[in-house]
Amino acid sequence: MVDKEVPLIRAKKTPQKDVILDSGGFFVIEIIDKEIRVEYYSNVYKNKKIVSGRLEKVFSGIKADALSDTIAKNVPQLRTEHYLYLGRELQKAQYSLENNKKYSQGGC
Repeated sequence: MVDKEVPLIRAKKTPQKDVILDSGGFFVIEIIDKEIRVEYYSNVYKNKKIVSGRLEKVFSGIKADALSDTIAKNVPQLRTEHYLYLGRELQKAQYSLENNKKYSQGGC
């Protein structure tokens, strides 16, 4: 039983121009040899701008939930939005893998 009014918040996508890059790094997701492969890169800065990345870890698996859990345990310093993005992308990759479709990583 609800004893107070709670707000209803309508969902809306964050425009690409408003996305904040994660100082914790970035990921490249691919399907290779019938597995989802996720490369984690730490950011490389020049003049306080991200210019590149340094490969730090590689994850592989076939299930989005297992990959998500493993990445969260092994790369704990990310923005919340980044974990949510990873979850969406890993689900897309798993669907592509299971349905023999081409996967292409989308933007934030």
